[in-house]
Amino acid sequence: MFAHVGVIEYDAVAASGEAMFDAALEAGADDVVSSEAGHEIYAAPDHFGSVAKALEGKFGEPRKAALTWRPQNTVAVDDEQGEKVLKLIDLLNEHDDVQNVYANFEVSDALMQKLSA
Repeated sequence: MFAHVGVIEYDAVAASGEAMFDAALEAGADDVVSSEAGHEIYAAPDHFGSVAKALEGKFGEPRKAALTWRPQNTVAVDDEQGEKVLKLIDLLNEHDDVQNVYANFEVSDALMQKLSA
């Protein structure tokens, strides 16, 4: 259900989407997702260090660089279930013994706006 991958994040001002895409692929990354919020570069764990180093040399220090678990497929949940799942994740994150929480669900943009207001 999850794949172990390296994720490197840069703010959008670090580079254009095209420049980040070209540099990341040249460095050996597997995928690049760019949006208004920034760039997410995905690399296999065995290439993660070299990709992160190459991008840091070109664009500076990333906002985040870590090995993590990425869902291979996601499950859409309705707003009622979404609220319950997000509440559970918040409770798990607050627990002292929990280091990381990974999930493979999708909630609607409307629910996310409602909860962030």
